Amino acid sequence: MTHKPGAEISNFGGNVRFRPKFFYAPRTEAEVLDILDRHRSGTIRVFGARHSWNPGIVSEDVSVDLRHLDRVETTTDDESRTWATVGGGCPLKVLLQELRAQADVTLPSMGLITEQSIAGAISTGTHGSGRHSLSHYMEEVRIAAYDPDTGTAVIHTFSGGPELRAARCAIGCLGIIVSVRFACVPRYVIAEQLGPRDDLDQILDRVGEFPLQQFYLIPHLWSWYSQERRVPDGPARRRRSAWAILYRWYWLAWLDVSFHLLLKLLTSVFRRQGLVIGFYRTWFPKLILPLGPVADWSEDQLVMEHELFRHVEIELFVPASRVKAAARYVQEVLEAFAGTTETISAELGDQLEAIGWRSALEESMGTFTHHYPICFRLVLPEDTMLSMAGGTVEPYYAISFISYTLPLEPFETAATFLAQTMAVLFDARPHWGKYFPLTGDTVQALYPELSEFQALCQRVDPAGVFRNPFVERALGFAPSTTRSPTP
Repeated sequence: MTHKPGAEISNFGGNVRFRPKFFYAPRTEAEVLDILDRHRSGTIRVFGARHSWNPGIVSEDVSVDLRHLDRVETTTDDESRTWATVGGGCPLKVLLQELRAQADVTLPSMGLITEQSIAGAISTGTHGSGRHSLSHYMEEVRIAAYDPDTGTAVIHTFSGGPELRAARCAIGCLGIIVSVRFACVPRYVIAEQLGPRDDLDQILDRVGEFPLQQFYLIPHLWSWYSQERRVPDGPARRRRSAWAILYRWYWLAWLDVSFHLLLKLLTSVFRRQGLVIGFYRTWFPKLILPLGPVADWSEDQLVMEHELFRHVEIELFVPASRVKAAARYVQEVLEAFAGTTETISAELGDQLEAIGWRSALEESMGTFTHHYPICFRLVLPEDTMLSMAGGTVEPYYAISFISYTLPLEPFETAATFLAQTMAVLFDARPHWGKYFPLTGDTVQALYPELSEFQALCQRVDPAGVFRNPFVERALGFAPSTTRSPTP
């Protein structure tokens, strides 16, 4: 077990930095338990790939890196289903390789990037497009926490009931995830085609035909583009297109790299609002070519290389029944922040007046020009307490806002405005692993099972060892009066 005190730790976005007093990278579950016993009166937070934009990983006392807990083991049951038992620190890209090599299977759901550890991905409800989040599929979660009777560190195995539903997305508050178990699915391809669409209605009308689609609202052009995706029927489920490799190279070379470099040039070097607006209104439609359909393996088709460029992101989840109204709202608010409209509409003004936010928008007009396509992804209802589509019977749409500009304050102001107002107007839930400006009172209204979740955390962690100021603020925990830094 390595121990490096005092080294600075930063997140992917570079907007969170801290120096823990103790840093551990345990190699066994026994070492994890030893850390918990040694620091039972302190503060312990865990991190994996640090692909997050809020202070959820911060601990001035103890930080634990799970990178060495990365074992992957597959088994087959009597019904010919393949099951995977995976160490909490295993990166998703390594997990995908092992599943393919061991049993020619894959994950039941995919997030947009594969740099995350599986513990980090399920702890924050990381999702794909058109299915449930990865959290939903976890059938067993083993967590290192404390025994309610003795107070010593133990491994809790949650495989059903409210405990499992809480553990599937616990934001690190139930303890340290040492392993998970879930059913895999046979590898399959996804057929995808990319192109402009007339309006949002046209996209939503095609969800039945393309259930795995993700689509984009293009800023300042205010038009729609869609990646329409579906799993082919029959033998075609495992048949790649002849030009799938060329398609992947197109995505990597142009969209994942060149497009982002161009945005960085416009926003970080020239820093002129008019250039960003002009690019989208004039050049963007000429540069994005309609393509497809092309079929490729799901683990290639569903991911992007977003980790190549440092950025900050907020993602807001709205019920599917309200996504059209939310999209109109987003457009009007971002136009106001960019100053491309002189006045806000009567409808928007009335909405904001009713919740006390009109003056805040009027004072912010012209302070931030959004410069990245706004991505929408469907997420099915999930059997969890706190994942963003959890505890509901209705699907949600994730709406993602990304910024590449410094300083961060203008984007954070706009992101906070969107999160605070959309929580009230559209029941919007922010992603737990991204910029998260809400506090416990607002979160309580969004998650009816939050009180039950808090009680479960209190049972296995009565001293609040696994809580830091961020999760106390976001989840409404009372600040601990017994916890203190380890001497």
